[in-house]
Amino acid sequence: MKIKITLNGELREIRVHPMKRMLDVLREDFGLLGAKEGCGEGECGACAVVMDGLPVDTCLIPAVQMAGREIVTIEGLGAASGLDLLQQAFLDEGAIHCGFCTPAMIMAGYALLSRNPHPTREDAAVALSGNICRCTGYEKIIKAVMRTASLGYGEKAARFPSLADGTAPIFESDEIGRYFAPASLAEALDILRRHEDVLVFAGGTDIVPDIKARRVSPGRVMDVFGVPELNGIEQAADGNTPFIRIGACATNTDIMRSEITRKRLPALVSASSRSGAATIQNRATIGGNIMTASGAGDLPVALLALGARAVASGPRGDREMSLDDFIAGYRKTALQKGELLKEIRVPVPPTGTRQAFYKRGSRKALTLARVSLAFCVRCEGGRVAEFRAAAGSMSPIPLRLKLLSEAMPGRELTPALADEAARLAYADVNPRKTPLYRKTIVANLTHRFFTGLLREEEMIE
Repeated sequence: MKIKITLNGELREIRVHPMKRMLDVLREDFGLLGAKEGCGEGECGACAVVMDGLPVDTCLIPAVQMAGREIVTIEGLGAASGLDLLQQAFLDEGAIHCGFCTPAMIMAGYALLSRNPHPTREDAAVALSGNICRCTGYEKIIKAVMRTASLGYGEKAARFPSLADGTAPIFESDEIGRYFAPASLAEALDILRRHEDVLVFAGGTDIVPDIKARRVSPGRVMDVFGVPELNGIEQAADGNTPFIRIGACATNTDIMRSEITRKRLPALVSASSRSGAATIQNRATIGGNIMTASGAGDLPVALLALGARAVASGPRGDREMSLDDFIAGYRKTALQKGELLKEIRVPVPPTGTRQAFYKRGSRKALTLARVSLAFCVRCEGGRVAEFRAAAGSMSPIPLRLKLLSEAMPGRELTPALADEAARLAYADVNPRKTPLYRKTIVANLTHRFFTGLLREEEMIE
């Protein structure tokens, strides 16, 4: 395969295998050794660089997805003979010890300051999350980023023009029919029609580790990450019924930054922000989180509480169904032969709707949920008019809390109702592992949500 990329401000062309990892392309083909391999699964962040302005883990990105991209590595910022301000600040603050993780830490800081020249300390801490350091300590690293921000680095950080924007990969003769990068949904569906065994690939945060561990050995691969119809977030309507359309390839970051979702779907934004580090959020897609069909998924829990519906596109057109019906079982969906998950449709919550998403794990952040809960309620005149709740990590797939959801409409908001809701939620879940702990947490968080309603907290309009 031949691809063109913008690498540290230069137009570069290379022939490379479509599934060779970006990390290996940078190190072996371009001799750029700043990005290091640590875990190889997107956990440690040591291999991170900046692609199209976003920090990404290069161990999770195949070469086919580098085509037409603008990539900046640590080598593009400065060298020993001429460090830039951010690199110098890491030295001055003593934020470097062994140096293995340092290049990726600096690139995370560069991406943050390029987008947000005046971050808070919390902004810096979040931007650096997922970059694991075991010898220096994060305080000095955060100080280095904040010091650089105070010097106005964000306004004058190195900027690199995109010289290969939109350049598609050109496959070799022996790759044609095995690797695909469709430019439209129609083309993607045609490929599915001709090749039933093709592996559909987008953000890669789940699939690449599976391929590396040989849990998956695809003979054919189709990259749909850039298909226009599978991207985007906008408000639309079905007749007089408004809904928010989220393309299947919209990333967690897209959801977190969209004004529409931030205003209308805060529970989904919260779930997106709690799912992985920044480098994962920049790649992980809502469609991939749903297609995994696992009880530990974060986004499906929020979507179930929000009444979301899935739209599958196939040879007979579009087919819409509830998310409950789409997630048919553990690692199973209702997709039929030749279909792709096209988009998610979420009804626009009426004014006065209140939402919340809770997640509890072995630590505060960057963890799989041991318990996740989402609520969506609308009240009128002190009574519950509409109510939906869902839970994750309670069973093989995310579930609606049916006992709770069916019992709440029409009830008056009182302290006694909060107690009853907690009891119903406790009875609604039957986790196989640590059942007493998980059921108790579910009950406590449900009580907390209803107590917040009584105090008019977490109000979203």
